[in-house]
Amino acid sequence: MESYRLNSKVASDDREYLIQTVNDMSKHKIRSTIFSNGQLLESIEEEVGPNIMQEELLELVKTTHNERREEIEQLFKRFEEALQSEDYELVNCLGRALMYKRMYAEAETLFQHAVSLKEDEDEAFCNLGHVLFLKGDRAGATSAFEKCVELQPKFADYRNALGEVYLEERACKRAMLEFSQATSLNVYYGDAYYNKALTYILNSITREDFKLFSEAGEKIPEMLERALVICPEYQNDDFEQGKAMLKDGDLEGAYAKLRAAREAKKQDRRQEFGNIYLKFLLFADKIDEKMLARRIKSLKESISKNPHYPDLHYDLAVAYTLMGRFIHSKAIQEYKEALKINPDYDSAKRSLRLAENEFRGFDALLRAITKG
Repeated sequence: MESYRLNSKVASDDREYLIQTVNDMSKHKIRSTIFSNGQLLESIEEEVGPNIMQEELLELVKTTHNERREEIEQLFKRFEEALQSEDYELVNCLGRALMYKRMYAEAETLFQHAVSLKEDEDEAFCNLGHVLFLKGDRAGATSAFEKCVELQPKFADYRNALGEVYLEERACKRAMLEFSQATSLNVYYGDAYYNKALTYILNSITREDFKLFSEAGEKIPEMLERALVICPEYQNDDFEQGKAMLKDGDLEGAYAKLRAAREAKKQDRRQEFGNIYLKFLLFADKIDEKMLARRIKSLKESISKNPHYPDLHYDLAVAYTLMGRFIHSKAIQEYKEALKINPDYDSAKRSLRLAENEFRGFDALLRAITKG
């Protein structure tokens, strides 16, 4: 069966993004990827049936490619609007959507704008810290997360995030203090336990703190086990190789592999959460039933792999709400068609009036969801 490859370019103020969609019939998949400056930002695969017809396959590749291009175009449109907006929730949430899609420059710009709108809002500093960390600006990330901890000292997530920056700086003692605070605040915090294990390993290499070094032999397997019980998705090839290297006494290799397993888990989660941008297509003219059905299917598949991620369930709820709004709008169109044919159709008049009132309720609900 013939292979297809479609390419499109979308530009923001200072960056150009290449969107590429291909069909891989050996794996029965259509793959859409986004690149910037030669760097792969995102890759999404969709399975296709082995018996799909050539014409249907070509149409599906075109549809998939156009959806991805329109999504990026909509994100940039919303980005320009958000820069001029005083709506903190809009700015912050769109920034997260861009960050999940690894559009870090645009995300940082929006988070800086969010901080300027609410100078004492911990969430804005948290998001800014994350994007700066992803960009490699550890000093900026440290400052942002320290501000988060100052504003909300009992938030375990902020303690864990600050600890990760310290760990990147190889400041093991400071990192462990933050991770310990995180697990004290939330005893089921698998990521913090995992980070504790990494800290013990790194400290065994650097020998920064004697107490941590003396505890490492006992604590490393304990922390990894706790993390794995709570977050089994850590268990990939890198994780298994890291454990084997630990057993062999190769601390440098073990640290590298176990850290890679952590980063793989983070990347998987960021890709899953990238569907948040759907909220910013809520009122776009381009959205249709087919696009929503594909999103719902994709989210359901993601939930089957990560059933304990509340954000995925939330995004699926948003998609279902959107589908309800879309179907309701179709009903209104049909009532209007009925009245074009018969303007005296009293039942259609009454139903149209009720449906339009209900539709305004949908819009109010979805705007509230977008800000939430």
